[in-house]
Amino acid sequence: MILVNLNRSWPQVLAGSRTAADVTLGAWAKVSDAAVEEYGDAIVGVYKNEVVSAYDVSGYTRGEGDRVTFTGPESTRWRHLVGTPNPGRPWTRGMARPVQYLDTDAYELGDATVEETVEGRRAVVDGITLTVDATGAATVLLRAGRQLTVLTIGTGD
Repeated sequence: MILVNLNRSWPQVLAGSRTAADVTLGAWAKVSDAAVEEYGDAIVGVYKNEVVSAYDVSGYTRGEGDRVTFTGPESTRWRHLVGTPNPGRPWTRGMARPVQYLDTDAYELGDATVEETVEGRRAVVDGITLTVDATGAATVLLRAGRQLTVLTIGTGD
């Protein structure tokens, strides 16, 4: 997943002078072919550290100044991220790069292999353990120094 900072261009979308697709898929500098190959399944627009758009990447072209412009439809796979906090590092004033890269596995909806334990249903992914008890309460166990981000989606209906 490629995250792009839209803090400068999203106000134009809000004003109606540009489209979400235009600013999200737009011309991005310093994106290598290797980065597109590894992370280019989706491009997600972030405004004020909140996801505002998500597109599946179907292709890309290089234009003036070696800038990359992506093509693709609005994402049904990643639309659950719209309205949630930036899944990457927060952009702060002075950050030079408006692009970040994330492995998408951690943000995909779906189920991991689960085992039934005395404590509840348990899954382990990359050394991080999630246990959900009979009441729906979740416990996450991870090593010191690891980062945990919690995103909520929907209302649970």
